[in-house]
Amino acid sequence: MPLSPPPDDALDSGSPPVAGELAAPVALHWSPKSPFVRKVSIVLIECGLADGVEKIRTPVDRRRANRDYMALNPLGTIPALALADGSLLAGSALICEYLLALRPHPKLLPPSGAERFEVLRRETFADGMLDALLFWRQERIRPAAEQSAEIHIAYAAKAAAALDRIDAEAAAFSPFPDLGQIAVGSALAYLDLRFPDLDWRRQRSDLAAWHRRFEDLPSARATRLALD
Repeated sequence: MPLSPPPDDALDSGSPPVAGELAAPVALHWSPKSPFVRKVSIVLIECGLADGVEKIRTPVDRRRANRDYMALNPLGTIPALALADGSLLAGSALICEYLLALRPHPKLLPPSGAERFEVLRRETFADGMLDALLFWRQERIRPAAEQSAEIHIAYAAKAAAALDRIDAEAAAFSPFPDLGQIAVGSALAYLDLRFPDLDWRRQRSDLAAWHRRFEDLPSARATRLALD
C-alpha cells in the first residue's frame, strides 16, 4: 500500500484524474540496477499510477551506446517515461515532477512555499550525490593500472561529506517520506548495491535507523535494487 493516501479527489474508481491536458504515463524504460529508476518507481506506486505503466527493460551503459534506444531518447539514459500522446520524458526529477502534477500528493511534494523547496532541495542533493557515485563507480571498474588514486580519494571524501550532511538531517525526517527522502533512500540503496565496502552506516546511526524504516515500506520493498 502507499505511504499515505492521495487527496480525496484522486480516489475515484475511474481513470486517474489528469490536471489540464497532461497525458497519462504508459511505459517506463527501466533497469533493476538504477537508483534513479527506483525513485520514479516508488513515486508511481505512491501516486497510484503504477498499474497502468508497462515496464520496458532497457539496457544502458555509460561506456557503450544503445543506438536502438537512442532513437527514442538521444541521451541514452534511464529512466524515461513514455506518455499516451507519444512523447517521452527523460530524467528522474522531471518525471517525478510530472507524475506529481498528474496526481498531486502533498505529502510527497507540497504544492507551494518553503516546504516544497525544502523537499526539492533534498531531492537535488541526493541526486547530486548519486551522480558523483556513478562517476566514481566508472572509475572503480576501469583496469586497476588505469585508475586514478586522486579520483578515489576525492570521491571518497565527497561521499563521506554528503552522507554526514544527510545523517545530520535524518532525525528530523517526516514519518511519511517525501520526494526528497525517497531520493535519499534510493541513493543509500545504491551504496549498498555497489559500494558495500564503504560501510556508510558506521557512525551514522540516525540515517541507518531511518533507512531501515524506509526499506520496510511496501513501495520500497516492491522496488528493491538488484543486479539482474
